[in-house]
Amino acid sequence: MAHIHELYDYTTSAFILHPTEKKILLLHHKKLNKWLQPGGHVELNENPLQALQHELEEEAGLRPSDYTIIEPADHPRPSGNNVVLPLPFYFNEHLFTSESNHRHIDICYLARAHTAKLTDSPDGAHAIAWLSKEEIQQKHAEKLMFTDTLEICEWIWNNVA
Repeated sequence: MAHIHELYDYTTSAFILHPTEKKILLLHHKKLNKWLQPGGHVELNENPLQALQHELEEEAGLRPSDYTIIEPADHPRPSGNNVVLPLPFYFNEHLFTSESNHRHIDICYLARAHTAKLTDSPDGAHAIAWLSKEEIQQKHAEKLMFTDTLEICEWIWNNVA
């Protein structure tokens, strides 16, 4: 999709836990040549949850019924007319590439899959896989992963998985 703004775009992504094993779903991004969590741009006609749902279906073949978003501790859930979106577990701003001034503001969710079945042809990625802690550390050692991605995966293993 074309950028909504020349300097900033909102994106959404998710670190997804395997349903039965201590693994996290990551994809090998074509443009960046790095392993990272699935996600993408929030379109003008979407909220972050809708964007996440369409990105996970395009990139991983996961429908909303195939995973549950894990939210932080209890928070208000008013009964009014507002659409209450799940709370992200991580929120950041980053450069898309070191060669550009374009930045992403990423709304990142944590989820647990109900299935291990993934798409055979992930959109925008060379590959998609459930990776163990050792495999993720190896990808980072091979410079195929951002340090932030490694650190978030380690935080998940220490605090959630």
